[in-house]
Order: sequence, then structure tokens, then C-alpha cells
Amino acid sequence: MFSVLKKDLKAFRQNLKGQDSIFYLGLAFIVLYYLRPQVIIPGLNIIPWLQITILFGFMAMIGNSRLKVTGTHFLVFLFATLAWLSVMNSLYPDISSRNITTPFIFALEVLFLSNCVKNVKQLQLLMIVFFLSIFKMSLFGARVWASRGFGFAAWGIQGPPGFFQNSGEFSLLMAISAVMSIPLILYMKPKTKLYWLFPITAAMTVMGASSRGGQLALLVGLIYLLLAYKKIRFKNLVYVAIVVSVVWAIFPEEQKARFEAAGSDQTSTTRIDYWEAGIDMAKEYPLLGVGFGAFPEHYDRFYKVKDGSFLSNRKEVAHNSLIEVVSTLGIPALILYIWFHFSVFSSRSLLKKHKEPVPEIVFLESFRVSLNGAILTYFVGAIFMSIAFYPYIYFLLGLAIIRVRLYKEEEREVRKHREIYSAKAARAQ
Repeated sequence: MFSVLKKDLKAFRQNLKGQDSIFYLGLAFIVLYYLRPQVIIPGLNIIPWLQITILFGFMAMIGNSRLKVTGTHFLVFLFATLAWLSVMNSLYPDISSRNITTPFIFALEVLFLSNCVKNVKQLQLLMIVFFLSIFKMSLFGARVWASRGFGFAAWGIQGPPGFFQNSGEFSLLMAISAVMSIPLILYMKPKTKLYWLFPITAAMTVMGASSRGGQLALLVGLIYLLLAYKKIRFKNLVYVAIVVSVVWAIFPEEQKARFEAAGSDQTSTTRIDYWEAGIDMAKEYPLLGVGFGAFPEHYDRFYKVKDGSFLSNRKEVAHNSLIEVVSTLGIPALILYIWFHFSVFSSRSLLKKHKEPVPEIVFLESFRVSLNGAILTYFVGAIFMSIAFYPYIYFLLGLAIIRVRLYKEEEREVRKHREIYSAKAARAQ
């Protein structure tokens, strides 16, 4: 078992050697974003490592003519521009201008990440580094839940400082990562079961985080994978029923009660109020919304019932990314945001056109299924969380751009080899 890991680790190190500097900067971006050594080791957090990495990356891309802009990049920057226009026309300019650079930063990150990878081997290495970085967090979450005796805690599990500190957002990151990893592990056909520790610990973290949105998102993502791999057979359904029964049996009673009360408890009814108010804001301000990041303030002033309760004294977000976008940025921005999901999701199998696909095409097909599961998981979670300006979808967009480009390049290579083979066969005759 460990000899297999040792051999795979050696192969991983060997494959990392000799790659170009742009790719190494892409790996550094992933490590700095998700493993966060600059935060873990306070002495390192004296310079903006992430910003410097991206800046050097763009300089290297321009110098090597590697910076390519696609239609998807244009749409992401257009989305950021609509957010900027929303700030300029905001009902609450002081609030909206606080994070005015955030949409453009995400757009630049999509542009940077999507240009860091030049071949399938580099994409495989990048994903390995991503999963290794996330594994540290999933292992922590699984340990916390196990230390509670797999019990319930209202505060869930707190993630690292930053975007994923809140239990709900941390839960969704784990759900997306678990679903993403399964098709790629299946592709690898590893000789040891240890690789399955990652999706298992990520799923355990989702269970322990007490977020209904994250748990439902994970379930939808796993169901998609069953459908994608055509595993909906009687035998497999029996296995799924057994696993679900076991999970439900060890599920904390408090969490079961929360699911049973979904739709009628205070959390559900208040969120419905937020959604209705957000739709009303969009109707009143359809082009640019009430202002970027201004939903809490506008809701508090015009919609909240001040009855002296705990929630009435808090300024709440929309708790729905679609509502967040349409209420604060307007209907045109919502159309773009929805289009991002379709840019990541692909229903076209890459294997249908190839009777004898090369290994690179086989991997890209697994990667397509991986991204499809991830974006569906994200979308379900985003229905219950205000995360339109969190890294999830921008990371997936960057990977989707890489997938499309590499597939086109692989198809060109396949056609080239076929033409060469046909020419040789013709000469031989």
C-alpha cells in the first residue's frame, strides 16, 4: 500500500521537473490560495505573495506570447464591468465601493489560471496539487467531526481564515472538491485504496459542518456522477440504499430534525423573505440593481421587520447567489452569471468521436465529468448561499477554459496523425 504511494510520489516529483516557469507560477497560485502557507507561517506574511505570483505570471505569459483571451474571458470581464457600473450607480456608494476591485481580481485570476497550463500532463499535475492542498482542510474537518463522536454542532466546522472560514462556505468547498476528485480517481485506477481518503474525508467534513445547503449540494453532485457513469442499476441502487441508511443512522438527531423542518423553520422562512425582497429589488432596479454588495443595507432599511428578535438586529445577505446578483447588479449581470454555469458544464462526451481515443482524450473526458459534477454541486449550494463573489465558480471557469483549449489541441493532433497515416498508406499502395 505505502510502497505504491512512494512510487506514485516519486513519479509525481519526476513529472514536476522540467516544466516551464509559467506552470510553476500556476502551481504557486494554487498553493498560496488553498494551502495558504503565508497564513500558517506568520513570518511569511510580510509581502503579497499571491499578487506577486500573478504579476510575474502575466509578465512571463506576455514575454512568451502565452497570454490568450477567449470569449469566456470577455464575459467574465464584462460581468466585472457591470459590477463596477453598479457601484457607480449604487444607492449606497460608500458600501458598494468598499470592494470595488473584487470582481476584476476574480476576472484576472480566471485569465491567469487558464493560461498557466499548456498540455494535459500539466493539467493533471495542477489538479494533484489542488487536491493535496484541499486534503489538509478535509482531513482537519473529518478529525473535528470524529472528535465530536460524529455529533451535531450548531456552529458546524470553521474553515481557514478567508473565503472559506464560515461553516457553510467551507462545507461547499469540500462538497465540490469531493465530487471533482471521484472521476479523476476512477481515471487513475490507483493500485491502493488510500486515494479514496480524500473524497471520504471531504464528505465527512460536509456532514460535520451542519450546512443543509452543502449536504444537499454533495448529494446532487454524487447522483450526477452515478448518472454520468450509468451506474443506476438495481445492484448499485441497493448499495446506495445501504450506504444512505448507514449514513442516516449515524447522522446527528439535531441535523435530521433540521432537514425534517426544512421549509417551515425560522431559517427557511427568513430566507424566503430575503429572496422575495431580492426579487422585488430587481423589479424596481432591473438594469444595475441597488448596488454591488448593498443587499444587506437595502433589505435592512426597507424590508426588515424590526420586532426586537435576534435576526432583526442583524444585517443579512441574500442567502442565494442568483438573488444576490440580480438584486445588486441587475438582470444583465444575472444572465451572465447563469451563462458561467453553462460555460463550465458540457453535455457532449469527448469519446463519441473517437473509436480508439488516445490517453489524453480519455483523461479530458474524465475531467469533463469532474467539472460537470463540480458546477452542479456549486449551483445547488449557491441557491442557499451568497457566494457569487467567492472563488468557486471562477476557479471552475479557469479549468473549463483549459479543458476546451486542450481538447481542441488534442483533436488537431489526432487529425494530424491520421493524415500522416493516410498519406503513408496511400504511398504504400
